[in-house]
Amino acid sequence: MTVFSRVLVLAVAVSGNAYADSDLPNFAFGLGYGLLTEKSLMNIDFKVNIPINDYLSTQVLLNSNYLVTGSTKDSFAQSELSSNWFLRNEYGRLGIGLGVTELEPMNTSQDSERDIIGQFLGEVFLGSFSLTTNYISADTTLSNVTSSRIGISYYFDDDLRTSLYREKYNIDDIGWRLEAYYQPKKYHQMGSVGIIARTGDDYDYFGAVVQYYFDYAVSLKQREREFH
Repeated sequence: MTVFSRVLVLAVAVSGNAYADSDLPNFAFGLGYGLLTEKSLMNIDFKVNIPINDYLSTQVLLNSNYLVTGSTKDSFAQSELSSNWFLRNEYGRLGIGLGVTELEPMNTSQDSERDIIGQFLGEVFLGSFSLTTNYISADTTLSNVTSSRIGISYYFDDDLRTSLYREKYNIDDIGWRLEAYYQPKKYHQMGSVGIIARTGDDYDYFGAVVQYYFDYAVSLKQREREFH
């Protein structure tokens, strides 16, 4: 069992205690697939959001990316495990986080790389609009969930959002990200689908993501503003 798996099991156990003692936690599981400059990129994401009170919440986030190129020379798996803390109210939220990222080449002759990462997250709510900024200290990130970005989101209704970000993929590559998410009411608002397109000097990406929520029916707008 890897270090990420062990911490994930611990996170689920801790969230179980929070369920009994405080407000209801929010669990989210996501699967993504797309083409990163004509190479297959798969994502597996797991989040545990734990409300503490009306103004403070915490989150455990595990992201895994698998870049498959057809050759072990440049194929790799990248994992990120982080803990984030948020102060929030009806006008927005601020968050900080600390975690570890690990890059493991498919070529067993190459060494794995591990690094400590820090995050700062901020969001302002303006009716149907949200202004977002996010900084992550990692030099390279391929995740659909975390990257350094600044941008704007618009909710067409409570269950349909589109966003445009100016995003940093790695230390040298700056580009644009356009995404749209929809959460159908037909399935009790327990899942959502998203389309993501990114373009930059080094990386172009187009893909889709499906998310499932292990909790209760709540609109996409409320889910994304109260959780993360």
